[in-house]
Amino acid sequence: MPAGLVFGKDRSVPPDFDPLAERFWFSAEGLRRIGTLLPPFLLRRRWFAGKAHGLEEVQVADAFCLGPREAGLRLLLLRVRFATGETALFTLPLRLTRGAPPAAVEESDRIGPLSPSSPQILWEATGDPLFARALLELLAEERELLGPLGILRGRSAPFLAEFRASGVLPEETRLVGREQSNSALLFGNRLFFKLYRKVEGGPNPDVEVHERLSGLLGFPHVPRYAGRLDYDPQNGPSTLLGLLTAAVPHRSDAWTLALAEVDGLLRQAEKEPVTDYDPSGAAVPRPDWELLGKRTAEFHLAMASVPEDPAFRPEPLGEQETLLLSEEASVLLRRSFGIQNGSKEPPSGEEGQRLAVLFPRLESAFRRLSMVRPTLHKIRIHGDYHLGQVLVTDDDFVLIDFEGEPERPLAERRRKAIALRDVAGMVRSFHYAALAPIFLSVPANPHRMDRQKVADRWRHQATQSFLDGYYRTAGNAPFLPRGEEARRALLEFFLLEKAVYEVGYERNNRPAWIEIPLRGIEELLATGRKSEENRQP
Repeated sequence: MPAGLVFGKDRSVPPDFDPLAERFWFSAEGLRRIGTLLPPFLLRRRWFAGKAHGLEEVQVADAFCLGPREAGLRLLLLRVRFATGETALFTLPLRLTRGAPPAAVEESDRIGPLSPSSPQILWEATGDPLFARALLELLAEERELLGPLGILRGRSAPFLAEFRASGVLPEETRLVGREQSNSALLFGNRLFFKLYRKVEGGPNPDVEVHERLSGLLGFPHVPRYAGRLDYDPQNGPSTLLGLLTAAVPHRSDAWTLALAEVDGLLRQAEKEPVTDYDPSGAAVPRPDWELLGKRTAEFHLAMASVPEDPAFRPEPLGEQETLLLSEEASVLLRRSFGIQNGSKEPPSGEEGQRLAVLFPRLESAFRRLSMVRPTLHKIRIHGDYHLGQVLVTDDDFVLIDFEGEPERPLAERRRKAIALRDVAGMVRSFHYAALAPIFLSVPANPHRMDRQKVADRWRHQATQSFLDGYYRTAGNAPFLPRGEEARRALLEFFLLEKAVYEVGYERNNRPAWIEIPLRGIEELLATGRKSEENRQP
């Protein structure tokens, strides 16, 4: 019998055949039903990463009873094996009911009956208020639940302790953002819980940054840290399953407001020529992009301000690290453009011809970085910084989601890096916000070129405002290269690298969007060539 096995009081049904018993999920009968029900369900879920890798097998890694046993609420950890040989761990809240779905659970959350003749139906319970309440109590009371193969631990921070001390925890709950890579629960507009769906053992950068900035430094431009949900297996490192923070009242995210700003300018341009834009004259207050640059620099300064913590202590950039960055960018270039090692031929067709022209120029641009030897310190950065990772309040910004790029391993996401990588991510996001309304409009607008000029004018002004705010606030911080030329070269490199990554992403996921990163690359290469010519004697 696995250590920590918990049985219910009703022993009339053997646990190997009782889905309310944790042991059921490890029995031959449980494995058979899991293998039948879960694969097709997982492949339908937006949060299930790895659809393209070919799902081969699903097993339960651990199971926990939340709330009263008879309520049928469980939190499962699923170990999924893919055709590539890789395995990954996923979280799945479940509810077992007879017939009707639980409250606030949709038909799309239906996994299926335990057997063709069974009245018992399994549902994904992420949106079930019973799951949300059980989860919040687990965190607030810092409970520990024993499962067959590990322990589920709730941990609270002072902010959540304040709620508990008042004797009033938010009762209203709702699931927000169903179509996301993680799931989010809102508790009475006061608390926000992120349930990670694909999880990995080891320190998680999202909770590390929240604990460091909000908990230790009191940095006001990130959500206030409130608690965490951890899984400690019998063997292996602790795994973060969820993060609780204060809910941030906000107008929108910066991406949505940037799109609205561009759309307003395009509509105005249809009536009269637009030579500039004035945010102060807008009916709805527009974001202050210079202030966003300032907040970004303040974030980097805060990340560099804790030298006593080895995980955050700034480190000097090694002499050979730009060579390594150059080599990594070249590998990314081949992968994104679909060119295998030893091959010089990109994909065929019109798109392939365009890639073939850009490929050698990008190789040369990346090689040039290997000759740059900037003097600076690496720090912990955001790692996946763009307009969608920023909330806009009435008069300020709040930075969110410090996981880094989810497809990268945790150890890689926790590596210290050059701060300008974050800056490049935001600049590329301005480019997307400007061109998305142009190239994704259906049907295509006959005045596309005129509209693009208007959008480009907005992009250049917004980008310059952002950079002005960033550089002015960061000043001579040690995480920036010394000298304007070195800053320009590094930023240009990271912009190209990001655009190359975007080409690969759009080719695989959103082919209609590929024009945006391709235009970005062409513009950056042309700008770089002009800079080279200007430096010639």
